[in-house]
Amino acid sequence: MKSAVAGVLYAIAVLMLTTALGLAAICLTGFPYLADVDYLKIPETTGISKSEALQNYDAIMDYLSPFSSEEFSLPTLSYTEQAKGHFADCKYLFNVIYILGGAAALVLILLSGRRSLSKSTLRVSGAVTLAIPAFIGAALAVNFDRAFELFHITFFSGASWIFNPDTDAFIKIMPSTFFMHCAIFISLFWVAGAIAQLTAGYSKYRSRRF
Repeated sequence: MKSAVAGVLYAIAVLMLTTALGLAAICLTGFPYLADVDYLKIPETTGISKSEALQNYDAIMDYLSPFSSEEFSLPTLSYTEQAKGHFADCKYLFNVIYILGGAAALVLILLSGRRSLSKSTLRVSGAVTLAIPAFIGAALAVNFDRAFELFHITFFSGASWIFNPDTDAFIKIMPSTFFMHCAIFISLFWVAGAIAQLTAGYSKYRSRRF
């Protein structure tokens, strides 16, 4: 029972850290948007050129950076006060994820240095960590639109995340499929974290830490 509880708590810390790492990778590298702008044929379907789409996407990512203190603005595409409020909420959520990820990293470093962190704990933690992306993947496969809606209902108030493309033109360059690809990309970090824990948990070699 003790190993199971410790494993669940360790898994939560791993999930917080890997979520922050995945989100940071999206913001820093431009992936998957750099691929999606061509794969989803965004210029052809929206009438907005690739260079303009990338310019406005970069402006959004720059604003969402925890190191940015600039007001939200887009270089060419229209947006409303509702959009400004929504992106402010997104920035707050991103910052919370980064803070929790940093705290989780510290906790994992401290726990990993303790001999009490057993292989059984790592096996439980790895299994729990792996179960999360499996559940998310199943939800996305069954009904992504509903999963996308539930996410926004959970983390944003009212209909603040629903936009009219005539007044908030930026939404044209960010189709829902792009957000699905972001979710899949972050889930790969979860899977990597789970594999690392399971590998350590089932390793035949003894370690001073495990």
